[in-house]
Amino acid sequence: MLFRFLEENVIAKYKKRSLLLFAVTFLFILLLFLRFYYLQVVLHDKYKRLSEDNRIRILRIKAPRGFIKDRDGEILVKNAPSYNLSVIREDTGDLNTLLGKLNNIVDLNVKEAKEKILKGYYYDPVTIFRGLNFKQVSYLYEHLKSFPGIRIEMDTVRSYKNGFAYSNLVGYMGEVNDSELKKFNGYRPGDLIGKTGLERVYEKRLKGINGAKQVEVNSLGQVVKVLKTKQAKPGSNVVLSMDYDLQKFGMELLKEKVGTIVVLDIYNNRVLLMATNPSYNLEKFVPFIESDYWNTITNDPDKPMLNRAIEGSYPPGSVFKVLMAAAGLTENIITQETTFECNGVFYYGSYDYKCWKEQGHGEVDLKKSIVESCDIYYYNLGLKLGIDTISRYAHNFSLGRKTGIDLTNEKSGLFPDRKWKEKAFDQPWYPGETIITSIGQGYTNVTPLQMAVMLSGIFNGGMIYQPSLVKGFETADGFEAKPVKINNRVDIDNSTRDFLLNAMYNAVYGLHGTAYRARVSEIKIGGKTGTAQVVSLKKFEQYEEGEVPAKYRDHSWFGGVFPVEEPRYVIVSLIEHGGSGGHSAASISGAVINKMVSMGYVSD
Repeated sequence: MLFRFLEENVIAKYKKRSLLLFAVTFLFILLLFLRFYYLQVVLHDKYKRLSEDNRIRILRIKAPRGFIKDRDGEILVKNAPSYNLSVIREDTGDLNTLLGKLNNIVDLNVKEAKEKILKGYYYDPVTIFRGLNFKQVSYLYEHLKSFPGIRIEMDTVRSYKNGFAYSNLVGYMGEVNDSELKKFNGYRPGDLIGKTGLERVYEKRLKGINGAKQVEVNSLGQVVKVLKTKQAKPGSNVVLSMDYDLQKFGMELLKEKVGTIVVLDIYNNRVLLMATNPSYNLEKFVPFIESDYWNTITNDPDKPMLNRAIEGSYPPGSVFKVLMAAAGLTENIITQETTFECNGVFYYGSYDYKCWKEQGHGEVDLKKSIVESCDIYYYNLGLKLGIDTISRYAHNFSLGRKTGIDLTNEKSGLFPDRKWKEKAFDQPWYPGETIITSIGQGYTNVTPLQMAVMLSGIFNGGMIYQPSLVKGFETADGFEAKPVKINNRVDIDNSTRDFLLNAMYNAVYGLHGTAYRARVSEIKIGGKTGTAQVVSLKKFEQYEEGEVPAKYRDHSWFGGVFPVEEPRYVIVSLIEHGGSGGHSAASISGAVINKMVSMGYVSD
């Protein structure tokens, strides 16, 4: 009995343990099954995608960037092939080792390359070096297994007809930065993007729409099969209103000078010429900008990267008198016959304001004031108009505000008024400041483009068009013209316009005209010179003009309209420290107009 009892107890005990073991085993198997179900069924799509990512990749097909052409279809900017070195992070293994080995083949900034790669996606190729030569490409292809994760990609870089002639208009391209990656879609670290000029403004149109292809890769990340392809949509070609031959000629005229020339069609303010010098070489940015050249152009005191037509601000000098005359006539403050006496000095209160002609001009009517550029006439006219009316006309004609041209970094300049003076200096406006403003001096600073728009508005009947460098776009669907935009309308009657044309004609061809150096024999033109003081006149008044140090010499202006019989174009030239406007700016403008005559733009 005892043994039976012991046997039953042992059997019962082992039964309990067996049941517990069975329950634990069953629970473990159930958990495994549930986990298996979760991985194989619930997460099936995810792991299938991850698996395919190791075998199947989506590669981007970069859209060909659009060309940039001049008004006659001449290609100024196109694309050229370039071999780039890219890295796919997922395939690299030890990234530091890879970059160290690559640095022995190409001149690589290892730190920057690593930062780019880490910013990119695991399966996306990131460009870390541009412009591989044939020797480098051959070596890397022969030793691909030693450089896991690299790709040698055929890409394009910009190619230029002329690296200097239009660099400040077209602008340069550079690698996309962090802020641009966040702001714009469709870019990856290492991609190129327009940084300045037309390349920047029309980036979206030029870039096009990227395509993609689904490919099968091997264990080294090399493509073994293309599965699907979506073609890229090329970027549009940008067609400029600028004439390349005229632009090149303008740049040649500015050689060894610091300044700018602008020519506009007054019936739409399209730009035919916008030369600015000194300039920089766009070819130095291909395939990438070297630090030595970048430091050279950014530290140059003459600022070759400055587009002086839209970024340079200068006192307009006597060219501004054309607008003063138009305002006086339109407001009925004066007539064409109104005269003032000029004896060389104008006294107001306890101050005296001199005319540029020390002995004076005698009795001066409005026509003579423009032809001989009498300052004292405009001192009187300015006080009669008042600063409020003067500033209203100036602002209506785009002085002191951006014109809206399709370029980057346009400056607004400054045309002062009472509110500005109160805000800037916490002081009231004084009549003496009106006197100085009336001849384009004092606080006033304008860009050469603003002066061209001003003249255009006066001689086209008061239409203030938004200037543009672009005629339109060549797309897959044909040519798309860029609409002409009107910024403002101003009342200028025909009699005022005709009178100013005649006065400016006599300023060029008259016996005492200050703009005689701009004379053109084939057609009749009208012009007005301007001399903008850089330093106080008193400081160097005892010296002859040629004896004044170059950096203290006045800026030279010329503003012209042609042909006089049927005005079609305006020209504005500005030469920094060029002396009086009747010298360098006038002669350069005359040369440009002669060139336009020979090119068939105007005829007698």
